[in-house]
Amino acid sequence: MNASQVMKAVKQWFKLSNYDVLEEITVDDLSYEISRRVALHKYDFGNEEHPRHERHLEEEAKIMAGHPLLASSTEKLPPSAKKKNPLTDSKLHVRHMTINDISRYEARLRELNLLQRTSLLPDAPSTPVSKDAGIRRLTDIDTFDPGHPLYFWLNIRLVTDEEVVEHIKRMLPQWRKEYDVGEPDIGSFRFGLSNVKKVINMRIIPMLDLLFWAKRNDVKISYEQFSRLLYPNDSEIIRGGAQIKDTDKPFAEKVLTREFDRLFNLWLSKNDYMMDTKVANAMKMNEKEEDEKKEAK
Repeated sequence: MNASQVMKAVKQWFKLSNYDVLEEITVDDLSYEISRRVALHKYDFGNEEHPRHERHLEEEAKIMAGHPLLASSTEKLPPSAKKKNPLTDSKLHVRHMTINDISRYEARLRELNLLQRTSLLPDAPSTPVSKDAGIRRLTDIDTFDPGHPLYFWLNIRLVTDEEVVEHIKRMLPQWRKEYDVGEPDIGSFRFGLSNVKKVINMRIIPMLDLLFWAKRNDVKISYEQFSRLLYPNDSEIIRGGAQIKDTDKPFAEKVLTREFDRLFNLWLSKNDYMMDTKVANAMKMNEKEEDEKKEAK
C-alpha cells in the first residue's frame, strides 16, 4: 500500500473518538486493556492450535470494528466479576501447593529412586529410601529454574505477618546467593499516576491498535500519519511526527514490555484504593499532585 491507501484503509475502522471511553473505565481495567494488547502484539496468529487463538481473533475483530474495550466495561459489575489486579502476579508466584503438585513431585522422586513403598500393596505409604535422602531439600533434587519453584515451610499460626515478611526478607538474599539467582530487574523507571496520565494523554492505546493493524497487514504507518490520525486538525493538542518519533512511540514500545506490566501491577498492589478509581478521576488526582509540587517549589 502507498501512503494514501494506508490512510484510507485505516480510516475504515479507526476513529479517535471511540477511545474516549478509556477515561470512563477504572485504572484496574486500563491495566487489563494494556495487558490484552501486549498479548496481541506478541501472539503468532499462524499458530491456530494455540488454546487462546479464538480469543485473540475475537479481540482483533473488536479493534477492527472500532470497539477499543477488549476486556472491560463501563457498566457496574458485581465484585465477583471484577478482576482484582494486586493478586494477579502474587498467585502466579506465591501460592499453596496443590494435591497435583505433590502427586507430580512424588512421581518425580520415585523416578530418582528417592522414595519407595513400604510394602508391595498399592496403597502402601511412601518413605525415603534412606535417612540421607529424607533430609534432602526439594531444590537439591531438580534444577532450580523457572519451572521448579523454591518450596519452603511457613506456619502462619506461629508467627505474625510482620515476622513472616521480615524472615523472608532476610532469607531471600541468602537463597538467591545459594542458588545463584539474581533479582529480576524491573525497576528501571518509576511508576505512578503520571504514567496513567501519559497513557491517556499520549493516546498510547489507539497508537498500539494502529501499530497492531499495521503489523497484521504488513504495512508501515509513518510518523506524520500517526500525527494526523492521533492529533487531527480539530484536536486541541497538536503533536507532529518528530514528537511521535522521539517521545510517543518509544513510550508505546515501553508499554508493550513485561516490565511496564509488572510495574503497573506492583503500583496497583501498593495503591489498591486506586483500582476502582475511574481513569478520568485518576488523571485529575495527578494534576492536583503536580500543582502541589509546583506550589512547594
